Parts: sequence; C-alpha cells; structure tokens
Amino acid sequence: MRIDQVYIEDYKNLKQFTINLDENKMKTVLLGQNASGKSNFIEALILIFKYLDLRTDTKRDTPNFDYNIVYKIQNHTVDVTHKNKTYTIFVNGEKQTLKSFFSDEAKAKYQPKYVFTYYSGLSNKLKELFWDHQNNFYNKIIGEDFKDAELDSLRKLFYVQLVHSYFVLLAYFTHEEEESLKFLNEVLSIEDIESILFVFKMPKWAESRIKNNPDDIFWTAKGLVRPFLEKLWELSLAPIYNDEKIRTDFAETEDQKRLYLYLKGKDKLQELAKTYTNNTALFKALESTYISKLIAEVRIKVKKKNVDGSITFKELSEGEQQLLTVLGLLRFTKDEDSLILLDEPDTHLNPIWKWRYLEFIDKVVDRPASTQIILNTHDPLVIGNLTKEEVRLFRTTADGKIIVEEPEVDPRGLGVEGILTSEFFGLPTTIDDFTQDKLDRRNDLLVKQQDNLLSEQELEELRVLFIELEDLGFGNTFRDPLYQKFIVAYKNRIKDQGKNSYTKAELDKQNALAMEILEELSKEEENDSYR
Repeated sequence: MRIDQVYIEDYKNLKQFTINLDENKMKTVLLGQNASGKSNFIEALILIFKYLDLRTDTKRDTPNFDYNIVYKIQNHTVDVTHKNKTYTIFVNGEKQTLKSFFSDEAKAKYQPKYVFTYYSGLSNKLKELFWDHQNNFYNKIIGEDFKDAELDSLRKLFYVQLVHSYFVLLAYFTHEEEESLKFLNEVLSIEDIESILFVFKMPKWAESRIKNNPDDIFWTAKGLVRPFLEKLWELSLAPIYNDEKIRTDFAETEDQKRLYLYLKGKDKLQELAKTYTNNTALFKALESTYISKLIAEVRIKVKKKNVDGSITFKELSEGEQQLLTVLGLLRFTKDEDSLILLDEPDTHLNPIWKWRYLEFIDKVVDRPASTQIILNTHDPLVIGNLTKEEVRLFRTTADGKIIVEEPEVDPRGLGVEGILTSEFFGLPTTIDDFTQDKLDRRNDLLVKQQDNLLSEQELEELRVLFIELEDLGFGNTFRDPLYQKFIVAYKNRIKDQGKNSYTKAELDKQNALAMEILEELSKEEENDSYR
C-alpha cells in the first residue's frame, strides 16, 4: 500500500490542496508550522479510507469533501475520484463499476488491510472518526455466533489509545520473540513481567441481562470476550468479587461491581496466550474487554534493570509508554498493505529516542515494500537520517493557501543545527539573543580595530569578549584571517541597516551579500598567491 498523490478540494484549511508522495519510500515525514494543514491532511486520509471501507450497496455515506487519490496496492494502481457525493474509480486504467469495487472481494484486493492511527495528544474529534468501525467491531464480537476466523477481517481502521499500551506489553511477553525482548531490555530496561492484575467491572449493558441470569460469573458477556475471560479465570489465583464506590471525577462517584483476576508470573500469561494462534489474536481478545466496557484497569508489575524491586507499568514515564505503544502495535497488528498515520508520536520522547525513532520503526515493520508510514512532527531530531524524498514541507502562501513541497536538500548529513537553520524549519539562527548580541558587539569592535579607531576601553572590551565567546566555542574561527576579513567587510556594508530582522527577504539579501563578499575575498587571495 503506497499513496502516490492526493488532491483535496476543500477540507478545513486545505483548499485545492495537492500533495505528491514518493511511493518508492516507506516513510514520509510532514514538516511545517502549526496550522499549516499537516494534521488536517492526516484526518482527510482517515475519512477517505473510512468511507471507502464502509461503503456498501445499502450504506452510501461519503466524506463531506471532494477529492482524488491515487495509490498502489498489490501491484494495482487505484485512482479514486469523489465529487458531489459520487465516486469515479479506475483500477489499472480501467473504469470500475461501484458494485464491483465495493464488493468484499474487491475491498480485500484494492483497499488497505489496516489504517492504523496514533496521536500523542487528546483529540475527541479525531477519536470520533473511528467510532463507526469500533461499533461494527463491537457488534460482531459480542454475538454468541462469533467465529475466530472472522477476527482478522474485522475493523480496518484502528485508533490507538493509552489502554493499548498495557495490552502491547503483555503481547511482548507471550511468545517472547528474541527481537522484541531485546528491544524491551536495551531500550526500555524492562527485563520481565512479575504479575498481572486484571480489574473488571460490570458494564451498564449487563445490568438488565444479569437479572435473568444472576449466577453468571462474567455478567452474561458473550462472543470473543467470553472464552478469554473463562481461560483467565481458570489460570488466576483466588478470583475476588467486590462492590466498590469509585470516584469518576472530583465531585462524583458511582457504585461498581468488580472482579479481580490475578496472574502470578509470566508462565501463566504464556499459558493464556496458547489459547490463541498468534499475538495479534491475543491482542484483539484483550482489546475486546475494553471495547465491551468490561475492563476497569490492568495493573502490570515489571522488573527493570537498575531498579531495586519491581515497579508498575503505570510508573513508567509517558515517553516509555508512548514508544512501547506505537512500536508494539506496529509489531502485533502489522500486516501487508497497511497505512500507518502517526501524528506527533515523538512528543514525550527523550532526544536519543527521537533521533532513533524511525530506526526503531524500520526494525518493527516486516514488510516495508507494502507498508506506508506518514508521520507528522515538529522535531528536527526525528528527520536527521532521511533523504529529501522522504520529507514534505507544508507552507502557507501570502494568500493563505496551503502548498506542499519536496525540500531541495537531504536532511541527512546536515546535523541538528543545519536542519533547524535550513528550509526544514527556517530558524535564522540557533544562537540565543544574549550570545548573538555579544557576537554582534565583537564584530562591531573588529571593524573599528581594522581602522585603528579602538579606544583603550574598547580594546579591553574586545579582549574580554574574545575570552567569553571562546568559552562558548566561538573563538576558534578567528584563527582564520580570511574569516576575520569577511566579518569586517560584511559589517562595513551593513553598518547602516540596524539590527537584523531575520525576515525571509532580509535573510535572502544577507546571503546574497555574503556570497558577493566571499567571491571578492577569494579573488583577492588568488591574486595574492600570484605575487
């Protein structure tokens, strides 16, 4: 699954918006200032594939904007145009009937298997885009006639939430893949699971049903969740029921009937996992308890390196939970022909993890040839190892239109400072104002020194500035006499301009002037070498 190009007529601030992606690259990172349309583009993609998947002969809801999208999947090129609530679709250049394209067989062939979305912040509006798929999934899994064989084809759109981090951690330790355990140990310092306490609550939907079956130990739960609960009960140590008053916010409480099922050690967890064919099936069974409103809490105790005793999973930092959640879900819900949308997934990560983030993703994705990852970030550390083909820059023009460009250079090799001061982020300098003022004052004094106009007081000031700036790492450049000549020439030509404004026009003017001076100095050096 690889998106080639998208056109959006009018969605939020995306007006007559066009983006071209390099379909030969697994990853594309979106850069741009706030409100430049990056998150809106991700939302638009979710809506496009949401309604393509939900469309049937009887259900014909469509997104509220017109668009065209071209993508490649399973060696097919799919071209979808949606205009005025009507679809026009071509596959490999041949027009498709809507009945044929939206059949179950064609959906499996021409649409992504999963659209997996993660957002590090809180967004109820984004979460709502997945409600239809979650509701369909729920209605299937609660039925008594639910069959495990149906599980893999249910719910193409998947929205990641904090609760999934608990399920992911459990899935890591069930089949104990070597690469997974290595990641937990080396990156997160997690050595082992010591215990798991599942806290279940009686959901609202069971209150009327339990009256007809008061002895049901799982409050009449059915479908996918029932065999999971039965196996968990069998393996747990001394199940406990308890009626509790639970605080729901600062002022309100509610009465809950709760069930505590405790697994001592990793062995019991692995025995539970043997009920399922793979970690993906186990993960979906775990998640079914959440969707069914049965799970109140999961308390996992883990053993960490260099920690005296165990800690609960909740005690891990937000960054640790965030990294584990995204990478774990990619590992356990991975499949070919998947579209992965990550909106600022690096928010809580430390600089080292930000720098290695895309490396971590590369190691997790088994099928890079049929997976596409679109990632939105504001951090220069994340893109340090990318080529320009893997980056798209979102800009807002003077008339308010959002445009997207491929950068002119690779971020790879620029270093963090180079990335920050390049077209990727456009900072005029990475130097703070206090230090910049010292540099400007030093340069002003150097110009006066060149003309033998320094007073004794200014000479001492210059000496002190050299010492202070050398301590900050700025002194070595002045061992190069050519650089000093450049500074003097540059300052002489801009001395009447006042303090730099750092607007784009001003920066372009300064760059042109700098190149002119360098060319002149180069010619002077060349002439001197002939004398």
